[in-house]
Amino acid sequence: MREILLLFVTAIIVLIFPVFFIKKPEPVRRILPKKPEIKKEVKVKKEEIINFIFYIENPDIKEIVPVNCNKVVPIVYSHVMSLERLPVKKRKKKFIDVLLPEILIANEKVLKEREFLLRVLREQEISEEEKTELERLKKKYRTDDLKELLEKVNSVPVSLILAQGAIESGWGTSRFFIEGNNVFGIYVFRPTNKKLKARNNDVYLKVYDDILQSVEDYIYNLNVGWAYEEFRKAREKGANLDSLIRALIYYSTERDNYVRLLENVIEKNHLTLYDSCFLYIPGKR
Repeated sequence: MREILLLFVTAIIVLIFPVFFIKKPEPVRRILPKKPEIKKEVKVKKEEIINFIFYIENPDIKEIVPVNCNKVVPIVYSHVMSLERLPVKKRKKKFIDVLLPEILIANEKVLKEREFLLRVLREQEISEEEKTELERLKKKYRTDDLKELLEKVNSVPVSLILAQGAIESGWGTSRFFIEGNNVFGIYVFRPTNKKLKARNNDVYLKVYDDILQSVEDYIYNLNVGWAYEEFRKAREKGANLDSLIRALIYYSTERDNYVRLLENVIEKNHLTLYDSCFLYIPGKR
């Protein structure tokens, strides 16, 4: 009887005891490819224009992924820490690392809209679904004129966006860049909770959820704002970068001085090298 009892107790120990030492399996996470490697956990969101976008919030300097112009991974950052303490050369490099992916994503979205518009304009008859999309674009870009719509639905040179972002945010050091993801110093005029008050001034600047939203809003402003009509007309005619820069004379109250500043920033920092960069879509060649 005692032997049977001992056998029973031994069996129970063998079955239960290991449970306290078995580690639960780690949940499966979708992460970036090994090159570049991101150690911080990221959230993946599918988009129509690309396979997926990686979101990284509150990154420190080491978590900002260096860009490879031939394979720019679609990363969206939010609330990047101030780059002010970095040496000037490194600060500029990190700023470009942050901003370039969002520029390429935003431009790609606009080019998809333009591709649709060009296709519709070539067709003699369009479907109900295409009519709905066309009406959406007319409303979004504030025009019923198809020629004007085509002028508005287009991308902006990468080097120009980088230069304006650098000027308006102080290469990633402004308070509005850090606290509000506002790269281009864009003001808010409508009542909204998402705004930041300028110090010693009664003006407010927009607050965005992430830097991609800031870039998209900047491109949208160039594409619909009355002050940039000459810019859009020049772009539609295939004007070179110098002509496009001069067409932005009304972007700032500094007028000609601002145009010269843009030219100098682009030339001094060799920003035109980034005009040929393109997105790397993981899983596709």
